[in-house]
Amino acid sequence: MRTQTHVPPAADLVSALSADAGAPTPAEVLLGPLTDPTRIHADGAGTGRSIAVLFWCGSVYVLAYDRADQGGGGCPRCLAWSLTRHVDSADLPFEEASDSDSAKGARSDALWRQAGPAVRTVVTRTAALFLRENPPAGTLAMVDRAGGTVRQGLVPPRTGCPACQSATTTTTVAFGSAPELLEKSEGALRAGRPLPPTLTSDYMGPHSLFREPLADLDGPLPTAQVGLPLGNGMLEPGVGRSRSFAKSRTTAVLEGLERLAGFCHQPVDGTVEASLSELGTRAIDPRTLGYHSADQYAREDFPWTPLDPAETVEWVPVTPLGEGPARYLPEVALSWVRRPGTRQPFFYDTSNGFALGQSHEEATLHGLFEIVERDAFLLTWYRKLLLPELTLGPADSDVRDLMERVEVVTGFRVRLYWATLDIEIPVVLALAQRDADSGPCTLVSTAAGLYPRAAAESAIFEVAARVASMRCVYDDDPEHRQRLAEDHDSLVTMDDHSLLGALPASRDWFAFLTTPDRPEVSLSAAAAAAPEFGTLKEDLDYVRTRIEAVGSHVYAADLTTPELRWRGLVCTRSFVPGCLPMTFGHRTRRMEGLPRLHGGRLPHPSLLPDDQTPADVPPHPFA
Repeated sequence: MRTQTHVPPAADLVSALSADAGAPTPAEVLLGPLTDPTRIHADGAGTGRSIAVLFWCGSVYVLAYDRADQGGGGCPRCLAWSLTRHVDSADLPFEEASDSDSAKGARSDALWRQAGPAVRTVVTRTAALFLRENPPAGTLAMVDRAGGTVRQGLVPPRTGCPACQSATTTTTVAFGSAPELLEKSEGALRAGRPLPPTLTSDYMGPHSLFREPLADLDGPLPTAQVGLPLGNGMLEPGVGRSRSFAKSRTTAVLEGLERLAGFCHQPVDGTVEASLSELGTRAIDPRTLGYHSADQYAREDFPWTPLDPAETVEWVPVTPLGEGPARYLPEVALSWVRRPGTRQPFFYDTSNGFALGQSHEEATLHGLFEIVERDAFLLTWYRKLLLPELTLGPADSDVRDLMERVEVVTGFRVRLYWATLDIEIPVVLALAQRDADSGPCTLVSTAAGLYPRAAAESAIFEVAARVASMRCVYDDDPEHRQRLAEDHDSLVTMDDHSLLGALPASRDWFAFLTTPDRPEVSLSAAAAAAPEFGTLKEDLDYVRTRIEAVGSHVYAADLTTPELRWRGLVCTRSFVPGCLPMTFGHRTRRMEGLPRLHGGRLPHPSLLPDDQTPADVPPHPFA
């Protein structure tokens, strides 16, 4: 019987693994520090199931990976990136493992011996188990060196890892998903196929993308949040709001993954270098997506520059919905995050149009809902549209319960408005107000979808979350509040917009929504008139035809990353030239090249005075 004292030193680790009955010899074995391991075994091919034994911050990480499986889990490089980016040494490089030399071999052997016989036993048996049972690539065991306890997890692949993904990807969208991916969940505009049951845990933990989620226990509705660590040390939030904390956590993870797709950059196959003049009708002119004015571009400190039609830039293919060939979009306009060393973007951008799904059709559908929702809100705000108020009937008890809960917990009364405009996709605007001379008074949000009741609930979730957040931060910086009120050009962030709109002094800005003489629309009637389709493809086709009916066209780009593909998810970004883009920062509004903003017929009358234009309207309060 083998005892602890017989566990072999580092040089014999491979022999110990091979000696285990039923455990095949690994293709590769790495041993040593997390970011600079030594290759102590290689079969020459460099492919197949491999084992890494890596030391980091008081733990030994045993990772099963497969360098030939580019669609599988993460490799040692991915693990090193996930672990180091959460600490001060986040800039530590991962040194490509090499065969043992005297210095590296001695260091790895020393770490192995210092682990102690008990930990070495646990590590060796765990590694042998991974070889024998062949779990999915990216399977991880974390062995605590102090107590010997073992925790398991999964390491996702990482965008940009040279060992886990191909050199290039494509932005062309492969519509035509399998029928089982297009079947709908009952009563929802999502795929009927359940998401992986371990979705939340797969992306949680120091070895994965997100830390443990935060939960709002004081707000009126269950809310969860995760943070995506960025290279500058900040956390980009992903937020989920629903009727349960479990669903909110899942939604928060999905939104965090959506944010990840926006921050990642992958080399694109099919990129062309040309000018707008050379491409002609094959190009999407970025000016049709909403541009800054000449006066804005002329500012000395303005960080964006327009595209000269004769300027040569990189263009990537995007896919039209419906008939027609692929067109080209400037690569710099594809993502809302600027990469160092690239050309200045043409305009300020947000994540407008990004969405996830289990199929490209599902993702694109929800990206279009976001575009339509924000377009409707901005048209409503800048043209001061007289929206009908939604009235609730006996069948709308769930919506009424949500509104009453918000009022009981926060003191804010919620009113709902029918913000559906010329595109004729249901949009609901939620206005939360309270009568007070101090503290936050007014917040607003919107939601879109084919099901009006679901859109109403989503709008309530959103505005309730903003109310809960604003109540916590309103008094943090009175000087900043005053500065926003006195100088609208000082608005920079999304939170600035909602804070300024929440001020008692801003209450009159919402008068066009609160005037008593206005039409009404029954939510039950709107729900009864909503179209019903059997598949997500039919839903998407319907939304496309509604957009085309106002003279616009729809395009989509595939921005799926390895992290998403790992769990059967895809990400697309949708573009609709002519729709108003959401921006934050009053000085960075994009109001040029958008005919519907300055004219055109909309289904609701405008209350904008004759002597004013949309540019005269105060900053929008959307957040």
